[in-house]
Amino acid sequence: MTIPEEIAYLYSIRSVRETNSSTVALIENNKLLNFEVDLGKMEEVVDFVVETIRGTFPTNAALLEIPVHGRWQHFGKGNTSRLPDLIEKVFRQELGLDDEEVCRKLIDLFVVSVLLDAGAGNEWKFTEPGTGMAISRSEGIAVASLYMFQGGVFAAAAGGGDPYVVQGSRLASLGAEELAAGLQVSQEQNPMSGFDGRLRLLNRLGEVLSSNKELFHSGRPGDLVDYLKARSSGSGSGKAVELEVLWDALMQGLLPVWPTEGRTKIDGYVVGDAWPLQNKAGGIVTFHKLTQWLTYSLFKPLTEYGGFSILHAECMTGLPEYRNGGLFVDLGVLALKPAAHARGLALAAQHDLLPLPAFRPDDDAIVEWRSCTVCLLDMLLPLVNAKMAVAGTKYELTLPQLIEAGSWKSGRLAAAARRPSGGPPIELVADGTVF
Repeated sequence: MTIPEEIAYLYSIRSVRETNSSTVALIENNKLLNFEVDLGKMEEVVDFVVETIRGTFPTNAALLEIPVHGRWQHFGKGNTSRLPDLIEKVFRQELGLDDEEVCRKLIDLFVVSVLLDAGAGNEWKFTEPGTGMAISRSEGIAVASLYMFQGGVFAAAAGGGDPYVVQGSRLASLGAEELAAGLQVSQEQNPMSGFDGRLRLLNRLGEVLSSNKELFHSGRPGDLVDYLKARSSGSGSGKAVELEVLWDALMQGLLPVWPTEGRTKIDGYVVGDAWPLQNKAGGIVTFHKLTQWLTYSLFKPLTEYGGFSILHAECMTGLPEYRNGGLFVDLGVLALKPAAHARGLALAAQHDLLPLPAFRPDDDAIVEWRSCTVCLLDMLLPLVNAKMAVAGTKYELTLPQLIEAGSWKSGRLAAAARRPSGGPPIELVADGTVF
């Protein structure tokens, strides 16, 4: 079936920066509908982000060590050897796997882990077996998913089979009790926001893995390695693949996974994480946050173990989620206008989220906030590089490095300094499938 050109464009990675570009002028001229803008506060943001970066990477040489923003780092919360130990001690020494199969297994793990990784809420945490370490939010979900993966929860073969795989047939039948046990979710003592939405995502992922033989020939996410090999130039450790090929595989392959209820439809097509923006003449802005997060997260397995280089990776954008976006709210660049704030308080009162305002993902305030986040991150990058005096040098940060070491971490630090929960300045009433 041929997808109409307009729909194909909205699915594309280039649409994200392009559809949000009109928001730049609205920011610069303080013409947003839901937010007041104070660009004078950007200097404070720059200083804070630079301070955050230099706290971990104090020298210019250290800047070269900043990884691309991705799921990999989350597995190392409080114990950086979890994933390396799995790779070296189990995959290599015990199982004798080559790099390509290590890559497949990492993609198995990462796809499931990222799909589970929308905001978990302010109360949930994962207590690591053995250490007793309590880990919350994204890192907690990462470590929980790693333990489930190692325990064979996602593997179809029972008893004697390889536990370190993700099989579509298994995900399709995964039940609420099994997922709740793996995530240690208890409605009374350890509630997780959007738990049901996450389970539905995994069940639908299982159905896609089992049915889309072009992408997933054996019914596992790691089959993506073979799909990309067939569409790359070069061979061995020198395979080059266009970002667009990887993006289209993830976007089109996983499209049936995303919910259709409450999502934007055009001519009957669900267009994913894309929403109407009242202040935009063309109507729709695209974000595709979870697909971007997954794409970023697959870069390291694909390059370090799969032997791929990703061409035109700069087409990716900053992630429009509440850590990056919250940074600009907490430091005063963006402030909700009275009417939007009142609307947010009304919904917050219904969901016991006061005193913070709360909105649903399709509310224009959230769409505008996320659009601003994409634009402000692009504006922030050259300012941070200039402040650190690395612009135009080999130490200059890329956008995914800025997010990893700077904006995302700074957003979390700013939230922790302002709210006991460490949550965002604007709450989201959602199903665990957006951000």
